[in-house]
Amino acid sequence: MAGTDFLSDLGAALSSALNFGDVVADTSGEESWAFYQDAMRPDGLLAERAVVNRDGSTIHSEFAEADRRNDWDERHTVTSPEGGKTTFETADRTQTIRDGGPDGEVGSRSTWTERGPGREATVQQAFAPLLPAAPAAAEVTITSALTLFTWLSARNKIDGLEATIAFNARDYRPGEAPGFDLGYVGQISRSEAEAACRYLPELQSRLDAAIATVGPASKYPSPAVYGTYVQTNMGNQITTQNYPDLKAERSFLKELSEPTSETLRRYGYPDTVRYDAYELRADGTLCIYDFKAGRRGLSVRRSDILANAGRYGFASARRIVVLEVRPSK
Repeated sequence: MAGTDFLSDLGAALSSALNFGDVVADTSGEESWAFYQDAMRPDGLLAERAVVNRDGSTIHSEFAEADRRNDWDERHTVTSPEGGKTTFETADRTQTIRDGGPDGEVGSRSTWTERGPGREATVQQAFAPLLPAAPAAAEVTITSALTLFTWLSARNKIDGLEATIAFNARDYRPGEAPGFDLGYVGQISRSEAEAACRYLPELQSRLDAAIATVGPASKYPSPAVYGTYVQTNMGNQITTQNYPDLKAERSFLKELSEPTSETLRRYGYPDTVRYDAYELRADGTLCIYDFKAGRRGLSVRRSDILANAGRYGFASARRIVVLEVRPSK
């Protein structure tokens, strides 16, 4: 469905009492989304949002009224370019993921805790991306989760919350390869993010310092060159501190048949991805930090690769949390 058709159909489905804002387009061409439109309630609060992404996927977000009892506080339905739907419903800090849309079957349910997502074992979980022989429905769920995470990451500074996508290590199951299940995708408070990934505030400060040192992007021949200078400065700052549990600019294999602790590779090694920084906590939480110096955010594909490299590279990891770190100004 064309993006304009999606917005038109959404508008026809909503109550006439809602006030529709102007269509907001990304004129930079650097974001994953092409345009979006908000629908506000008479009290000025956001009721619904329609997002059209450049890859043809769409996101329909709904926000419950404060004085009305719902099974959810907010829910986001992601439709893939091929038409597959996944709905992410969040009530307080418990998230239910439904395959097939708002009325679909429950695929997983997790609650965000101070260590990251804690899953309900009674509900079938969605498999992690790129797992061999993963069901088609699970692949749609993972791709939809990455699409939602990419959009929410672009809203970090605007909404004052921290977008995250997290995975839990799968319990041993006979006949299945080791791996991770999707745990949670959404926005959490800054304090919740810092409780799970304690280096987040320090890395935010260091990124601001790196940008101040490197200077404005206009000094450099391209955004890519500018980003490289910022990344190098960040890597030097982290490396010189000799943190026991925080490392910078390490490369890991993108794909592997099973997790191992021996997949660290030199920079530039074939089929590897480089982490800007990662924190491996004693409780098994692996925090992956992706630094952004400009407007361009995480792509769906890079989010997928980062999460996979984590499960391939760290046999001791019990959960993976991916966070994007942008300048505070």
